[in-house]
Amino acid sequence: MTKSRFLGGALSVAALLLVAAGAAAWTPLPVVDDPLVRMPGTQPGQGTMIMDPQMCLNCHGDENILNPEGYVMAPGYFWQGSVMAQAARDPLFYACMAVAGQDSIWAVGNPNAVDICERCHFPQGWLAGRSDPPNASLMTGTDFDGVHCDACHMKWDPFFATTFDGTREGSDWAGYWDEAGNTGPGSGTPSQVAAEATLAEDALLAAGIKLFSGLDFFIGDAPKYATYTEDGAGQYFMAMMHRPRASFADTKSDHPAFYSRHHKSKYFCSTCHNVSNPVLANACEDLNATYGLSLSCLPDQSGGTDLITEQYSASRYFHVERTFAEFEISAYGQQGGAATNPEFHTKFDPPITWASSCQDCHMRNIVGKGCEELAAPLRPIESTEHPNSGAPMHDMMGGNVWLPYVLASTDDHFPDTYDPINFALLTQGPLALTLDMYAGLSPTDRGDRLLAASDRAKDQLKLAATIKNVTYNPTTGNLAFRVQNNTGHKLISGFPEGRRMFVNIKAYAGGSLIHEVNPYDYAAGTLKGLSHPSSPPLGPNETYVDALVYEVHPKSQLTGEDETFHFVLASERYKDNRIPPKGFDIVAAAEQLIEPVDHGVSSPAYFTAAEYAGGYDDVSGPFVPGADSIVITLYYQSTSREYIEFLRDEINGTADTLSRPTPLKPGGDPGAYIIQTDPFFGALKAWGDTIWELWFHNHGLDGLGASVPTIVPFQMTQAQFPASPLTTIHLLYPPDLAVLNALTSPPTFVWSADGGANVKYAIDFSLSAAFTNYVSSYETLGVQLPNISVTIPQAIWDSVPTGTPIYWRVRGADTGVTPITPVFSTETWSFVRP
Repeated sequence: MTKSRFLGGALSVAALLLVAAGAAAWTPLPVVDDPLVRMPGTQPGQGTMIMDPQMCLNCHGDENILNPEGYVMAPGYFWQGSVMAQAARDPLFYACMAVAGQDSIWAVGNPNAVDICERCHFPQGWLAGRSDPPNASLMTGTDFDGVHCDACHMKWDPFFATTFDGTREGSDWAGYWDEAGNTGPGSGTPSQVAAEATLAEDALLAAGIKLFSGLDFFIGDAPKYATYTEDGAGQYFMAMMHRPRASFADTKSDHPAFYSRHHKSKYFCSTCHNVSNPVLANACEDLNATYGLSLSCLPDQSGGTDLITEQYSASRYFHVERTFAEFEISAYGQQGGAATNPEFHTKFDPPITWASSCQDCHMRNIVGKGCEELAAPLRPIESTEHPNSGAPMHDMMGGNVWLPYVLASTDDHFPDTYDPINFALLTQGPLALTLDMYAGLSPTDRGDRLLAASDRAKDQLKLAATIKNVTYNPTTGNLAFRVQNNTGHKLISGFPEGRRMFVNIKAYAGGSLIHEVNPYDYAAGTLKGLSHPSSPPLGPNETYVDALVYEVHPKSQLTGEDETFHFVLASERYKDNRIPPKGFDIVAAAEQLIEPVDHGVSSPAYFTAAEYAGGYDDVSGPFVPGADSIVITLYYQSTSREYIEFLRDEINGTADTLSRPTPLKPGGDPGAYIIQTDPFFGALKAWGDTIWELWFHNHGLDGLGASVPTIVPFQMTQAQFPASPLTTIHLLYPPDLAVLNALTSPPTFVWSADGGANVKYAIDFSLSAAFTNYVSSYETLGVQLPNISVTIPQAIWDSVPTGTPIYWRVRGADTGVTPITPVFSTETWSFVRP
């Protein structure tokens, strides 16, 4: 199929590809005229005006908005530390975007594939039309605040009619939707009346959404094609008029608002968390015909009038990431949801015992208010319309520990974490990096919010998995254990490039290490035994087990690589052994391209029926005999050395994956690497060295920087044989520097811990980061204690001079094992005595 009509007859898709194959030069094509990147929804320059987030923070971001326990709960405060707020300041994003632009020129003759990146990382700038040229050079001001308030709160539901009548997500109005007394349309309750007003507004907005051909996208209040079932891959449907939407019908505010069921729906999150490649989808048939590839193309239902991306959900074509789809076909994503695992649900206050939407865990309910308005209800206590819904904590953290930490390290107000090398690398300015660190709500003044967010990400990782059911036979050497996924999506999930989770197993005899599986070389900064030049060889009594490294390796027919880091050129997956969530529907998985893949082959039987139902991976087999203890540790690393080296070399032009012979260019392409010479990349070319130096420094390989968790593998969970009752220590309330730094009385620390009667817990306060001089130490014993609380005595508090940093941590040790099990400790936090 050739869609020459979409290019005004001047150049067909096939001809465009041939031009790309035969010439090193490239010709710009306005993104708005490019059929390859077009996806449904509100388009750039259509009139949506997104407000500066500072306007929202005036009421929703005040640090004085506290919950009854005295902790900050202001939505804007938590959002400022989130990865969403920093989406346009993410160093990996910029390096990846530069490579994507070069790859796009190599494959289709222009850099427009970068539009995939900009629409989710720069929603304000993208909607305003500043995404063309597609190198972020026109982004400005609060564009750099990433996914900020209006980017979410002006979004409307493209499936508004079926959400409203209860056929899309259910009609349990009083239960699932928490609308007290509502029995559905016509009931006259405040929630229903408000929902009817939103329905009318959405129907008006739908009339303005067009296909690429100019015809209507909506037919009878529904998308034209029944195969279009969710708005993934950054397909925004945005209001024109500034009237925010949120999930409560009983709000009390100074501005008008729409009640939006969509904002408490699981489907809300699909917009940016089901990502696919529209370029390959729309060019699929032409690529196959022109180059003899065997890409899996979706059939055209339109007779050539409409784009493939307008006919199908993004989850149906060319996998980039599928976090929402993984959730959707899990037990949690079914109507009514499912109970969370016992290892997970008691770790929050209030406990998260049930989940039916992404927001249940990533924007959990807390007691509090969403704004400073005195008349606003304290949720859920003062709400009669939504009696079961707390205030959504705008946390939105996943497992990205290092991004908020590294950004926080540019704030010199916090000398313990300030890093002048990180500051220098990230503040080179927009002429060098495109990134403007001083635009919008600058991280250089918000270290407290970012450090708190980094700590919350660690907590999320600790909750995400459990190792259990460990058995070992010292005579035969047989070892078995289970890696339990406690999340609602695959473990791990999200952007696949350079992201991995791995099991490390150490066997000891007589106190000596006798064997290790998947050893990590901290001096080299990577796993040993990989087929990569930077990976050190395995030593004696060491083995690498690929099945215990959970990850995605994309494959590219375009470059001819079985395993590739070129995400915009990835045509399928070569490896995907990530652990499914509970109740994973393997039959439905193939259509959304999320079934397991083993060596390039779809492998639905990779996990057993019991493993899919339970959401775990049972591991068993021969191991080393004769050990008297086994330690099994699950690590997470969000950014591998291999990926950083790829980005560096692709940007600096020292790689060869594009220049050697490929299916698209059998004679090779000696002119492929243009980032260092083409003016289009002038403000991106420095990212090659910058991303490498940033990673190298924050791994601690230069001997100058801290070893930042998730750049360095982060311990998620651990188990041992013989078993120890001590498993985790989890902070119920993350350390909130804004509260701690404004204290007028001694703080109370609250944490939970899992352990037996022999486990002793301690909270330590010290004036030294090395804990060489304790201010105080308090110990307690407990069995499965859900809530341990310790307050610093007033006399001790008064003895600490004002302006003095106080360091604190929680420790645990098993006193029932001889010798006593080494201390298990949380990270160290600090605050300044006011």
